[in-house]
Amino acid sequence: DFHPEIIGRVSLAAKSLCMWVRAMEMYGRIYRIVEPKRQRVMAAMAILREKQAALAEAKAKLAEVEAKMAELKLMYEEKLAQKEELKRKAEHTELMLDRAQRLVSGLASERIRWEHTVKDLEDKMGHLVGDVLIAAAFLSYMGPFLTSYREEIVHKWMTEVRKLGISCAEHFSFCHFMAKPTQVQDWNIQGLPSDTFSTENGVIVTRGQRWPLVVDPQSQAIKWIKNMESAKGLKVVDLQQPDYMRTLESAIQFGLPVLLQNVQDKLDPSLDPILNKSLMKVGGANIMKLGDKEIEYNEAFRFYITTKMSNPHYTPEVSTKATVVNFAIKEQGLEAQLLGIVVRKERPELEEQKDNLVRSIAAGKKKLIECEDEILRLLNETKGSLLDDAQLVNTLQLSKTTSQEVTESVTVAEQTEIKIDTAREGYRSCAQRASTLFFVLSDMGLIDPMYQKIGR
Repeated sequence: DFHPEIIGRVSLAAKSLCMWVRAMEMYGRIYRIVEPKRQRVMAAMAILREKQAALAEAKAKLAEVEAKMAELKLMYEEKLAQKEELKRKAEHTELMLDRAQRLVSGLASERIRWEHTVKDLEDKMGHLVGDVLIAAAFLSYMGPFLTSYREEIVHKWMTEVRKLGISCAEHFSFCHFMAKPTQVQDWNIQGLPSDTFSTENGVIVTRGQRWPLVVDPQSQAIKWIKNMESAKGLKVVDLQQPDYMRTLESAIQFGLPVLLQNVQDKLDPSLDPILNKSLMKVGGANIMKLGDKEIEYNEAFRFYITTKMSNPHYTPEVSTKATVVNFAIKEQGLEAQLLGIVVRKERPELEEQKDNLVRSIAAGKKKLIECEDEILRLLNETKGSLLDDAQLVNTLQLSKTTSQEVTESVTVAEQTEIKIDTAREGYRSCAQRASTLFFVLSDMGLIDPMYQKIGR
């Protein structure tokens, strides 16, 4: 019955006292339950603080270890990069060493030749002005004349040039000065006789500024020009053809070579624009007017004129328009050709072997010169260190190998050629007699006009 409501009926003061007693009793009961828990919480909090401190210390140690690990990892990467760099440098150094060895090996064989070439060029440079003067005069004026007169005039020119204080070569050779040996060999293969007179004519025909007018009674020049220009689409025309001007117009436009054959003492006036190279500049293009047509001029165009007349009389005006070249055959050139004809008839296998050897030697020497020119070009164009140019080193090595192979093959071919020439010499007397007979028959027209047709 100890409830505040019941006690309150009796006494209000007792009611309050009852409420206090009951509250204290409840507080005591709750205190006995809560206090142990509070003690345990405090103990747990103490342990928590201890563990958190240990955790913080462990985290600090972990951070220190991670920092150390990151530092070691960075050092590892740096060392690894250094290792790769050193490896790359080692490979590059090894490559440069290999290239240096190949470069030295390749250039060692070129040194003697280059030293000789430099000395030869230095000597030629001292005579260059006089040589150029004589060569230009020879190219301009010597075309119509025979060998003896050419030699006489050149000797006089050299004397006069030296009197003027201009140095020139002691033994000037027009062919050697104006043409490469490989080019002359190509001409010989294409049908140009190998004598000096014919070689000089070949140089005049190919290097002159004016188009050549070739005196060719034996058709030697026609054969050579056809062989030389056939690969470029040579057009052969005659003044008797009704459409020869149309062929010329097409060749000028497309840059094709043209051979105009069988001309007489006078040239067709319609050829004057071609002979004079009368060009107009229109919109950046060269235009040539032929008759009433205007044609774009192609720089690759080549024009050759030939006549079969043995002694034509051309006016001075013709000589100003074209370069007259006397291709009348000489005894030496005819003898060499007749020797080939006789041997080809008597010993066809020998002459065939001879022709193949000549082509082989010419191709080999040409290849050697091409390799040498390529080396010099690469040396000239190389920027910085020579060892950095892999193409130069590889080309030099290839050139050296090729040079050795070609030199050996050329040496063997030349030795074989000597043997073949020795065998061919057995037929020399026959060729000499045939050549002499030809010129005797040709000159019989001087005795009596009725013999003029014999040599044809």
